[in-house]
Amino acid sequence: MSILKECLLFYPTESLPPLMRDFVYCVMHTTQANDALVGPVVLSVASAAVQGVADILTPFGTDMPTSLFTGVVALSGDRKSTVLKLACRGMEEFERGMEGYLDPEMSFRHWGSHPFLLEEATEKGVVDVYAKGAKSLFYALDEGSMLTRNLDVPALCKRYDGADIRDLNRTRGFTYVADTRGALCMLVQDLTFSRMMKGDKGAYLIESGLLPRMLMSFASMSVVGPIPLCSMDAHNHEFHERIKALMQDYKELFIHGKPRSKMHLAADAEQLWKQALEEWEMLLRDSMWHSIRPFVRRAGEQALRLAGVLQWFTAPQEMIECKSMQTAIDIVQWHLLQARAGFGKLPQEALQQELAQALYDYLMRRAVKYNATATPRNTLIRSAPVSLRKADQLDLALDQLELEGKVGFYPTNSRKNVVLTAASIAAMNPKSTPIVNNWSNKS
Repeated sequence: MSILKECLLFYPTESLPPLMRDFVYCVMHTTQANDALVGPVVLSVASAAVQGVADILTPFGTDMPTSLFTGVVALSGDRKSTVLKLACRGMEEFERGMEGYLDPEMSFRHWGSHPFLLEEATEKGVVDVYAKGAKSLFYALDEGSMLTRNLDVPALCKRYDGADIRDLNRTRGFTYVADTRGALCMLVQDLTFSRMMKGDKGAYLIESGLLPRMLMSFASMSVVGPIPLCSMDAHNHEFHERIKALMQDYKELFIHGKPRSKMHLAADAEQLWKQALEEWEMLLRDSMWHSIRPFVRRAGEQALRLAGVLQWFTAPQEMIECKSMQTAIDIVQWHLLQARAGFGKLPQEALQQELAQALYDYLMRRAVKYNATATPRNTLIRSAPVSLRKADQLDLALDQLELEGKVGFYPTNSRKNVVLTAASIAAMNPKSTPIVNNWSNKS
């Protein structure tokens, strides 16, 4: 029996631990934002607080950060900035320890605080913060377009993995910092995200591994249901007190250079995780999941990280319980379905038919407009609908139309010119002006 759920409509808020769940509902009431926006933000903030004090010992014997990268795409006016600011309230007390900080050369460890919430940071600025003693940072970006403008994407991927920093700069020389952690929450407007994903930049964000490291949520596509009652005021919620306690724990560790605690899976939690791994691998046999393969392949790691966050935030202990793992699996599966909806492509057969229909409609319109049945291939590459302006996509469409008897080619042994067949011409409105076969005299 499958443990993965196929439900895309609502964020699995009910699966969250009671404190997180109640806070999500409180923020939703306060801001009128939907759960697909609030839920991922709350998880991201919890991750940023936990990552400084606890790691995960994986079933393979390696250490793994509890850092999460989340990405939320929402409509303008959906209260992205308000939700993020409200969720981060518990971290402000730690940052207030920076008030009166005067000596730029002093180590943050001596001061007992450091900048934690990064908004418009550059890569150089991030390295400087780590070099002065910080061990944990939270990239809290309510304007996600700044991500590729100010930050080094490959370096950011290394932050996710907790890799050592080896930075060589002409002015400051070589900087080496080990054992750092970084969580990220990227909120971005839907139109801005659409522009980010167009062309080479979008491909780079996927191929670099940055977006596949994110738990993506397309809040702009989500259905908003009734909001259950919550028990507390969102501004003074116990969630903030728990965040403050975790930040205080982190303060003690980073000041004194102590190691983070390590969690490992309970036997039943490990069995559940391995079952989910097998089912996620099986998804890749379905062509519907091929286009988001990098997201699917990271699902197991995401579930481990998330289970650790849920466990340490709710009941800190060395053992990650089965309940935390099941919740993590449900949430990761929801995010995979979101990624499929946002980034997924049609299966090959459906894609070919869709391209063929777009090309056929274009050829028929062009035949009427120019009173001609033939179109040069280079014209199609230049002027056809955007989805057909790549040679491989155009060839898919042409293969399908030739199979359906709707087009032929001139010369017949090449595809230099695409010619509508007699059947296609006959399918036009009989009241329209007769179409001249502009290649008939050249045959």
